[in-house]
Amino acid sequence: MSVIAISESLGSLGIEIGRAVAARLGYECAERDVISKAADRYGADVTRLSHAAEERPTLLERFNAEQQRFAHYVDATVHEMAARDNFVIVGLASTLILATAPHTLRVRITAAEPVRAERLSRRLGLAAVQAVSRVHESDRERSGRVRFLYHVQCDDPLLYDFVMNTERADIEECAGLLEQMLAHDRFRSTVTSRRDMTDRSLSAQAYAVLLADPVTRERRLTVQSEDAVLSMGGRVEEWSVRKTVQRALAGIPGVREIRFLTPAAIDGEGGGDAGQDLYGAS
Repeated sequence: MSVIAISESLGSLGIEIGRAVAARLGYECAERDVISKAADRYGADVTRLSHAAEERPTLLERFNAEQQRFAHYVDATVHEMAARDNFVIVGLASTLILATAPHTLRVRITAAEPVRAERLSRRLGLAAVQAVSRVHESDRERSGRVRFLYHVQCDDPLLYDFVMNTERADIEECAGLLEQMLAHDRFRSTVTSRRDMTDRSLSAQAYAVLLADPVTRERRLTVQSEDAVLSMGGRVEEWSVRKTVQRALAGIPGVREIRFLTPAAIDGEGGGDAGQDLYGAS
């Protein structure tokens, strides 16, 4: 039982390899459907969420809180899938979202730009110059998004457990290599690692739910899960806010209990300013 997170570039065969290894192992596989699932779950516009997840932001968007909020929606959806175990997740920065997650094989799949452009040309019937332009633009958009959100270069090999160049390898051969990698104990889930993954998922989902709610979005809140118990900190002194938080988090499957670290205001007005807000500002 494992999780495979794949970073791929246009024309690299990453999606096809992800599907192939999932079929070999009997795992679920998610690609761009992560976007629609995140949009449905957190009430976001799917077109705007798709732009935020896959394209580099404009200068104005870099100062827009919506960009970070949408990133957290994708983060929560990826974590939710990973917590189910036996999952292959392709793209959407899943390798970075799950960078420190247990029993997760992080893979980068790529090939030289001319090779990827030739594949795209054959598949879509594009002229060679059009295919090169499409590949170059895709690389530029994805790398720009990754730099903005995670402050890393997506083609840095040190971000991954395994890097594959598909120029001289076919889909099934690559899928077989990934299957072999999962034989290592460090990529096999245990009771402890599954509990850790569940807590990561619950924390991420709770964070996203609070961002999606207009009442709690602007509050200074923190949330952490331990053994499926959510601990809430920050500006939750007011009873009305506490009730809103409880209603929002109660809808997350698997949550055993919700605890507030900040004492409630006696008069219900609240007056504290502890913790960090949901965008990390102090």
